[in-house]
Amino acid sequence: MTGAETVHREQHQRLMDARAALARGDVISAYDLATEEGTTDDPDLAYIEVRALAAMGDWQSGLARYAATGLEQRDDTDFRALKGRLLKDAGRLTEASEAYAAAWRGPQDFYAAINAAATAFLAGDRAAAIPHARAALEGARAAAPDYWSLATQAEALILLDRPAAAQAMLAQAAACPDVGVAARATTYRQLSLLTRTTGRAIDLEPIRPPRTLHFCGHIFCEDPETEARIGKSARAVLREEHVGWAFGALAAGADIVMAEACLAEGVELHVVLPFDEADFIAASVLRGGPGWLARYDACMAGAARVHRASAMRFVQDDHQFAFGSAVAMGLARLRARQVGSEALQLAVWDGGAATGAAGTAPDVDLWRANGGRCRIIDGAGLPRPRAGQPGDVMARSVVPPGPADARRLRVLAFTDFKGFSQLPEASIPVFWRSVIGGAADVLEGASAHLTCRNTWGDALYLAFDDVPAAAEALVCLGDAMARLDLAALGLPPNGGMRIAAHYGAVYEMPDPVTRGINYCGSEVSRAARVEPVTPPGQVWVTEPLAAAIEMSAPASFACRYVGRIALAKGYGTERIYRLERGGEQSAL
Repeated sequence: MTGAETVHREQHQRLMDARAALARGDVISAYDLATEEGTTDDPDLAYIEVRALAAMGDWQSGLARYAATGLEQRDDTDFRALKGRLLKDAGRLTEASEAYAAAWRGPQDFYAAINAAATAFLAGDRAAAIPHARAALEGARAAAPDYWSLATQAEALILLDRPAAAQAMLAQAAACPDVGVAARATTYRQLSLLTRTTGRAIDLEPIRPPRTLHFCGHIFCEDPETEARIGKSARAVLREEHVGWAFGALAAGADIVMAEACLAEGVELHVVLPFDEADFIAASVLRGGPGWLARYDACMAGAARVHRASAMRFVQDDHQFAFGSAVAMGLARLRARQVGSEALQLAVWDGGAATGAAGTAPDVDLWRANGGRCRIIDGAGLPRPRAGQPGDVMARSVVPPGPADARRLRVLAFTDFKGFSQLPEASIPVFWRSVIGGAADVLEGASAHLTCRNTWGDALYLAFDDVPAAAEALVCLGDAMARLDLAALGLPPNGGMRIAAHYGAVYEMPDPVTRGINYCGSEVSRAARVEPVTPPGQVWVTEPLAAAIEMSAPASFACRYVGRIALAKGYGTERIYRLERGGEQSAL
């Protein structure tokens, strides 16, 4: 096989994998595959890239990439209709209807016709909506009876004021074997909006996308009877709640039993490790007895993805477990947002109150405190491990922190200003007053939650003790810097502030030089490596911080996936999100 043939084969496989990821609603994997380093200018991969951006609610980037990749110039209905989808998400409904209508060529293009009808209807142009709806209905009836043709007929019947017929057609669509998660999510979102707008009572439950799940529970020793009871209950909940994705750790006992239930039920399993894997196995898997290790390995092998909340070693700090749990919860909610569904928690819990920073009770409290719904499996009377069992001693030597070495969960932000090093000496005072002074004005509003702040030259180093306050301050800082007239200040026109932030557990220490509070640890280094690769004018955050924002302030902020980015100084790669104001994804 020649080199060109090998590249072609790899490209084709990447395209197939990206399509499959998009169909099952894994838009992050679809985006990563479509934009993977080494991909050629394949229009099909470009189409999937833009589709994934749209599915993540990032219509701004989607429109930019749609234009840059030349998709509109291709004589393909799907490619041309994609512009309508992006304009619809942007709220430009009349333009969206016109784009869909332009993509429609005949009965076989009923997808374009029904979207032209829906967007015209939502724009208030009922006269234009009706003929498009009739054309879509006619074309869909003539097509093979698959999910999309049946769902299109249901949508057209809603617009034509025939709710009973629409309900019957929707039931047929939901029963189709070819229906995927992404298809359900798209239809559910569209029909939810149409039924609210029309006031017609249509039951959309048959096409509701699967729910996402965060699972947690007590560690316990192997016991076949207990495991069978919990596994049976977990599988019943997974079926009742129509769960499609599950996020959690794999500690001995409840975690592993529920993960096994997920794999048995065909639920996509996402494992979230709170820290170094070998240390986690020693602290949380072997603690329940050696028999759990093989089952841990089997669950890891069956997982769709393993997320590492932190790569740091375990330093006998419960906050590391709490941090991992918070990341898992946020990831479950991020996935629910992407597919337009609900995130649910399933906990094996004895009902006892929280006695520390980590554990099942704090996990349940955090989930409920942020408006989440929780299903409980009775965890009373479990065969809990005794002190001194395997796992109480770390697998590798770790020097525990001293009693005065406090650990804290903090949002850590680094910024600098591109072009600062090129400034002439006379411009430095102007820069200091306008840029650093402007930043200080913004940060004053967050002073109650700023536990550390420092500056040198053009750079800022900030630590916050509250996630929503940090998100607000960073977005406001970005907005303030964007309003600067760089030319008037004598600053380079291609300059701008780069803002990057991360969330993790760090040591809080008195700084012997500044005489104030400072933070140190591997998570500080991780945060610092993101800022140099951040584009000027944007706020980039790591996946742990994106998850924390989704948990604590989903209505105020949105984290748009950027991709897997190589960090500065060879620090590996990181899944990065762009932080923006405005949390709820468009219902359009």
